[in-house]
Amino acid sequence: MARSNDFALTYLAAHEQAGMARINLAPVLHRIAEDPNYLFSEELQRLAGQCPAHADTRKEDYEKVAINTLLAFLYNDLREHIVNRMPLDAAGHIILSNPPDSPHGLDIADSAGLDAAPVDTLIGFLRDSICHLLDAIIKDWAIKVMAEEERCRAEGSITPLAAASFVLANTLESSVLHAPSGYDMLSITKTGSHTALHVCWNLCESAPMLKPGLTLDQYDDLSRRSLKQVLPLSMGSLGMLCQFMGAGSIEADDHQAIHPLPAHQTAFVYDEDAPGGMIVLNADLIEPTAQPGERHYTGCPAFYANGLINLYMEIVLSVAARYDIYGRKQRAG
Repeated sequence: MARSNDFALTYLAAHEQAGMARINLAPVLHRIAEDPNYLFSEELQRLAGQCPAHADTRKEDYEKVAINTLLAFLYNDLREHIVNRMPLDAAGHIILSNPPDSPHGLDIADSAGLDAAPVDTLIGFLRDSICHLLDAIIKDWAIKVMAEEERCRAEGSITPLAAASFVLANTLESSVLHAPSGYDMLSITKTGSHTALHVCWNLCESAPMLKPGLTLDQYDDLSRRSLKQVLPLSMGSLGMLCQFMGAGSIEADDHQAIHPLPAHQTAFVYDEDAPGGMIVLNADLIEPTAQPGERHYTGCPAFYANGLINLYMEIVLSVAARYDIYGRKQRAG
């Protein structure tokens, strides 16, 4: 049986075996907090001074450190924006809307229809709705950040938020990694939020599949406690993340986050030996993966934004509890 710390240790070792060294962005963000002028420094664009830059280091590695640092800095503001803009009803439930062009044929206002829907159809619908809700809030946040930048430009002043947005835009425009695809702060953030929601949904849905017979409160507790075992996935490289999700059958062919966790998934396992039981990631699926010449990785920017991934988990747990996902998964067998 998997042990609760197997995944993180094996994951780190696999990165080393692939020839990659982790650059921890936490001290870089601390330096920015102490001196926001560091946002404009050449050092930030040179692996943030965290390790020697070898002559054959790829331009993508330099970009990766700078871009992920800038996003991580901005995402602390994003977290507060999501908390303040999340629509709640009088009972504290998240107000969902029908996602556009939904393939699920459901209506959020039709309670009877939602109750009658197969559980996987309902989960797909709720996943779709949450993704679109977050997309709208993230777009609103991006507009706020750009407005801050424009205000500073007009006033001849600068704030750390505007500075980070300005440097990020310039870095992305010259990026060999992102410029060819036209990625900007908004599109990167939307894509990242979908991945985070997808993993949180997978953890939530795996609970009744791996440990049937618990109550709603017990499942909620199990999912919350297990999140710390899943977080190491966000500390790795994008290549290793994709490799693991593919190997565990938790990434659909279309790469969309609206698909329920398949019954044949192998990414999540139940550790009976952990105190109280724990859902952990399957370390047996990890394979060293890196692009040719790739030397450095930082992990997901959201990992460094205080409480952002936890916020996504809270959103998923809230929706899952309201629509009795745990109970419905068990009754569906």
